[in-house]
Amino acid sequence: MIKQQLMRLLSISLIVLCGCSSKVKEAQHNVTTTNKVSNEVTISAEELAQLRASSQQWQQAKAGVRRLLVIEHDLKLLISQLNEVAQRESTTQSNLKQEGSKLNQDTTASEEAVNVQAKATVQPKVIQPLFALQVASVTDWIRLTQSYNEVKSKATKLLASPFIANVETAKVKGVTFYRLKIGAYKLQKNATADCDILKQHQVGCIVSNYTEQPLKL
Repeated sequence: MIKQQLMRLLSISLIVLCGCSSKVKEAQHNVTTTNKVSNEVTISAEELAQLRASSQQWQQAKAGVRRLLVIEHDLKLLISQLNEVAQRESTTQSNLKQEGSKLNQDTTASEEAVNVQAKATVQPKVIQPLFALQVASVTDWIRLTQSYNEVKSKATKLLASPFIANVETAKVKGVTFYRLKIGAYKLQKNATADCDILKQHQVGCIVSNYTEQPLKL
């Protein structure tokens, strides 16, 4: 009788142990499944739509970005060309300033020479022309004749009577300039008065020193 009871207790213990082992394995399986699910990234439909919209916007913007890059290249090229033009203009203006400075120096030197000669001379002498009107300064001889014709067409009345036209050749930094000078004046005030008249006829001029080099048309 006791033997039978022991056999029953042993059977019951085995059944309980088997059940516990099964529950432990099931629990371990559930934990593993949960870990796998937790490692996966879940994206909602709304987030997926936003990603697609962002991708489309980038594709549409790519062409605009490329155009901007091309425009940037063109702007850099244009700036480079403008800098070259500005440098050339600066060089030209510098040459003109030097030429104007030389003209002023020549005029001052002529005035000083006249004053010295007047003081040294006791007997009155015939004073040679000292001033002329410079109406053009070009680097091409052909343009010199064109400038003469233009001046004559704009100031016909002033230049109707016979007058003197001379050419002065000067070099500035290796560049040869041909200066067209008209008239022959003993007094600077007379040259200034005629220069003002030319300016009224839209003819640019400055009072310069007289040069004895006739223009051959």
